[in-house]
Amino acid sequence: MTSKKTNTTFLYLTALTILLALGLALFFRSSAFVVRTIKVQGLSIIPENEILKLANGVQGQNLLLFDQEDLKNKIFLHPLVQDVTFKRVLPHTLVIQITERTPAALVAVPKGVLEVDAQGTFLRRLESWPKTDHPVITGVKVSDTIGPGQNLSNPSLTAALSLLGQAPKELLGQIGELNVNSVQQMTLFLTSGVEVRLGQANEWKDKLNALWQLINDKEYKSFQQGVRYIDFTAAKPVIGR
Repeated sequence: MTSKKTNTTFLYLTALTILLALGLALFFRSSAFVVRTIKVQGLSIIPENEILKLANGVQGQNLLLFDQEDLKNKIFLHPLVQDVTFKRVLPHTLVIQITERTPAALVAVPKGVLEVDAQGTFLRRLESWPKTDHPVITGVKVSDTIGPGQNLSNPSLTAALSLLGQAPKELLGQIGELNVNSVQQMTLFLTSGVEVRLGQANEWKDKLNALWQLINDKEYKSFQQGVRYIDFTAAKPVIGR
């Protein structure tokens, strides 16, 4: 008798669980959670309408069940998108959180300049100067077939970006141009007009910190108007007037 009652209870609970699961599935798939509003956050460079255009297909889909990987892949088609995450705000709002690629330098090319990030990814081709200034890298040859979102995969550019990545933040604002020659010897041109000969290396921190300290030294500032170049290729910096 007890065994029969136990079996009946088990069947009842199983049926209830199945009905509850079906009810929840139907509820979640219902129009109660359809995506009606898309909000984009984290943008400073990318126009919002460009992300909304890429995400257009998600409207009308279920907020809880839409294909996140498919939507991510669509948004990653934008060359300035580094990462994307999603947040659901019930019942009808999808928030797209964008992490943008940030320009680290400009590469001079025959027709304008290219914005690149710290990894050498080609972000945009600009025909006029951007509002936010960055060091200009010269001496780097870039293929005409390269497109936005692709990595330039250029050893000279990689070396130049490595140098800029090791510079004190305060010094970056005073670097107007970084020239790389055929053997990856580096020459800086400060915004003050002074040429800084750095030579060839892999580690630049010591030289760049020494340069920053030098150009902020009171004695140097007293005669900096007459300085033409600073040579860091020797053991000690040589100042030429």
